[in-house]
Amino acid sequence: MLARLLLSRLTPRTPLSSWWPGAFARYLSGLEYQRLEPLVQSAARDVARDLRTEMREEMAAMRRDGIELWLVSATVDLLAEAVARELGFDACVCTRLEREGDRYEGTLRGPVCRGEEKLRRVEAELTARQRKPDWPACSYYADGYEDLPLLEAVGSPVAVHPDERLLAVAKQRDYRRIGPSRGHRAGG
Repeated sequence: MLARLLLSRLTPRTPLSSWWPGAFARYLSGLEYQRLEPLVQSAARDVARDLRTEMREEMAAMRRDGIELWLVSATVDLLAEAVARELGFDACVCTRLEREGDRYEGTLRGPVCRGEEKLRRVEAELTARQRKPDWPACSYYADGYEDLPLLEAVGSPVAVHPDERLLAVAKQRDYRRIGPSRGHRAGG
């Protein structure tokens, strides 16, 4: 979703449903990060502005309780990190773009951060910080079925405006739910 917002700014009037992170990486090939910064910051402000009230309230309550907040997203780092900064997250785990100096190379650094890869990357980031996960004490908020591996790892899984498949699992496993289902989506 976040990458689509940025892509819509970079490629106006282009159908975006078929784009995926690798295609986005190729699109950025040779571009300088600094040239994209104004678009990225504008897109991040839009995402922050459009954050649903119930999620703003959840995040504010967690901050009051001293809970560390991480953004874990399939979105490319170019945008995910800007959104994380804009919303005040403590860390960002996402799909990484290859860069040589200040230019994008047109490839991804590793696989897309989705499904099992999200869980693997969170574990790797915790290891890099010399921390052990306390999964029962963790929460994870997700909207798509592809997020199930990380949802299953935490003690407090939350389905937020889930797609049809995640809604079915959330009902079956009695996950906490925020907002109504948004129906079918292609996943990503």
